[in-house]
Amino acid sequence: MNVTMNSGNTRFSSMRAVRFASAKEEGGVKSNTSNRDQVTISQEGRDNLEVMVDKTVEKLSAMTKEEFMDMLRQWQEENQPELEVDPYYDVDPDGSIANKIYFESYLGQLMEQEENIKCYYADAYQEAVSAPIDSLAFITGKYLNDQSKYFAHSMPAQERKWAFHQLSAMLTGAHVGLNDPYALAAYGGTKTVDELDKIAKQAVKDKLDALIKEKKEKG
Repeated sequence: MNVTMNSGNTRFSSMRAVRFASAKEEGGVKSNTSNRDQVTISQEGRDNLEVMVDKTVEKLSAMTKEEFMDMLRQWQEENQPELEVDPYYDVDPDGSIANKIYFESYLGQLMEQEENIKCYYADAYQEAVSAPIDSLAFITGKYLNDQSKYFAHSMPAQERKWAFHQLSAMLTGAHVGLNDPYALAAYGGTKTVDELDKIAKQAVKDKLDALIKEKKEKG
């Protein structure tokens, strides 16, 4: 087998022809080789390319074709990436159960946060819809206008802003903000995306583990 190596570097303008030794060629006897076994390899860039090529040529020239193939197979075995085995394949081969549980859990958490926020502002909402003036005008005066007779002087400014934002959403049918630290303080505070994701993934694991256990019990 012939291997033609082309460095691609201007320092190495000549072509280096290399062939594997024949399995019968141990006493210096040369054998004919076919041009069909020729391979061209291009290398660029590195200052030590010439040394590397010389060593490679020397090593390949001393090998039989069979020895080279053995070396290649060994390299492939050593560098073959380990395939991850899905422990849940038997109970969820297409991942549909995992996807369903994940999104149900994730969305469920968001809906729970929304409900908790609405519960927190329930009394303030009733106050606004029962006010003697327009509801939106009432919450504007209470939470934003310090000249209004309805203004909540005792409430911290940031809390007033949150109250106005959330009540405005509730009165107009919009979605409330889910990162309200005041409304969610009693429920462990706001959750980050990573926290929501972690809980959803745990829900998936619990469900699939339960399915595996059920399958084992059924035999």
